[in-house]
Order: sequence, then C-alpha cells, then structure tokens
Amino acid sequence: MLKSWRIFQSILVLGFFIFAHTGCEKKVEEKKVEEKKGYQILTKSIDKMTIVYVEHVGPYEQLGPLFGQLAVYAGQKGLEFNMVGLYYDDPATVPAESLRCELGIQVDEGFEPDSGYLVKEIPPHKVVYAVMRGAYDRIAMEYPTIMKWMGEKGLKIAGPITEIYLEGGPDVPPEQLVTEVRFPVEE
Repeated sequence: MLKSWRIFQSILVLGFFIFAHTGCEKKVEEKKVEEKKGYQILTKSIDKMTIVYVEHVGPYEQLGPLFGQLAVYAGQKGLEFNMVGLYYDDPATVPAESLRCELGIQVDEGFEPDSGYLVKEIPPHKVVYAVMRGAYDRIAMEYPTIMKWMGEKGLKIAGPITEIYLEGGPDVPPEQLVTEVRFPVEE
C-alpha cells in the first residue's frame, strides 16, 4: 500500500511539473533579463553521476507521459530518486519537433535497466549552477541571466543544461518548489 501511495505521489508531482513547464519556451522569449534574481550563481565540480533515462525528441509539452512512466518505474524498482532533465537544445532556436532531451532518475553505478530504458554515466565536470525556488515555468526564464554571467566570467557552455528537481509535489506551493539548474562549462 505504501509503495502504491509513493507511485501516486510521484505521478502527481510529475503531472504538476509538466503542467508548469507547458509553454515555457514561449515565456523564455518574452522575459526581460533582470539583475535582481533571488538566487546565487555559483560554480562547483560535480562527481560522476549515473542515470537511468528515456530519450525524447519533440515538443516539451509531450514530456508528461515520460515523467509519469519514470515515476512508476522508480516505484516498481524501489528507487529513492531525484528526477533529472538533460536539455540539449534551445527552444528559441530549434523547432519544437526537433528539441532533444533525456529524462532520468539518479541511480547507483552498475544499475541494470529494464528493456526500454537506457543507463548513462555522466563524468565528473565543472558547472555553473543556481538553486532556484519557485514555479518551474519561471526557472527557464532565468537562463539568459545565468548565461550572461557565464559570458562575463569567460565561461562557455559545454553540454546539456541539467535540471535536478529537488523539492516538489502536489502539496508544495509553487513558490516553494526547489530546482538546481546546472550549466556544464569549459573555460
């Protein structure tokens, strides 16, 4: 019974995530870059991370079922997890039908996935990151501010933007959601 409740909670969290992200790419284009952010932009080194994931090509509005699928899978496998999104393309420059992303769950090294799932190791790397509190649709709107900061520091993006969803759920008000956004960088 507890396992079923966890799966149900996970699906609700993911449904809320997708609802909040719907239309995000249009809002990014309309956002004016603000210097007052309410978060810090920092750098750090990331240890190796292993994820089990599914690939997606197409509009972000189609991600809902994949997040739900991953939540159910995690529940079936008894995984305690943070959802991870790796976003390869800029929706302001890439047509919606060509956007590429990988949605996954952090797992232990050596995890053997079921058919239909892939596993990847993300090697250690340096990132520019920010831990942001607030609605998911607001987070991507801050990307230009972070990228401007990176440019001022002479840093260039060197891989997919990664979002780690740290706190959320159907009982969490949007202003209390917490997401860590990571930009892999090279100098």
